[in-house]
Amino acid sequence: MGPSPEDTDRGPRSQLTDIGRSLRSYLTETGRTLRSHLIETSRALASHLGRIGRELPGQLRHIGRGLLSLLTHIGRGLTHVGRGLRSSLVGANRSLRSYLAGIDRDLRPYLVGFALALILTAIPFALVAFKPLPKATTLIIIGVAAAIQVLVHLRYFLHLDLTSTPRENLVAIVFTAILIFLMVGGSFWIMFDLHSRMAM
Repeated sequence: MGPSPEDTDRGPRSQLTDIGRSLRSYLTETGRTLRSHLIETSRALASHLGRIGRELPGQLRHIGRGLLSLLTHIGRGLTHVGRGLRSSLVGANRSLRSYLAGIDRDLRPYLVGFALALILTAIPFALVAFKPLPKATTLIIIGVAAAIQVLVHLRYFLHLDLTSTPRENLVAIVFTAILIFLMVGGSFWIMFDLHSRMAM
């Protein structure tokens, strides 16, 4: 007599059962690992957010006090305009110094960079809006302001300078600058070449 159909199906069925069990145990272990990672990540995130929440009100209170002191001094200086503009400027200068001295050292570079970025943005806008200079000079000034603004962003926002920057970061910055120069210069070269061919 030959083997019954149940005996022949028992082999693949047992294999499928074993595969299902191993897959179930693997998924269970993966779920446990993922759950533990998620718990650790959420705890670290909650701790970090709690620390930020504890430190932020103090920083905002300190900045608010300094700003209030600055506005108070400016207001006092404006009320005493009749006594002389010099005394009001001295008071505003002192209040500005005290305000800047009270700001946290980590926040000061961002404020300086923000002020420089605003100035370097306002100059090209004013030149384009009022047109006090010839077009070529205006374009040169806009290009110089843009280059200086890139340096301001690298220095004050990304905190990159030649003294404290690791060699890998410096190589990445130089490589990025070369790529930008090639892309922008190539685009200008193509556009000028097409313009000269169209003009013929």
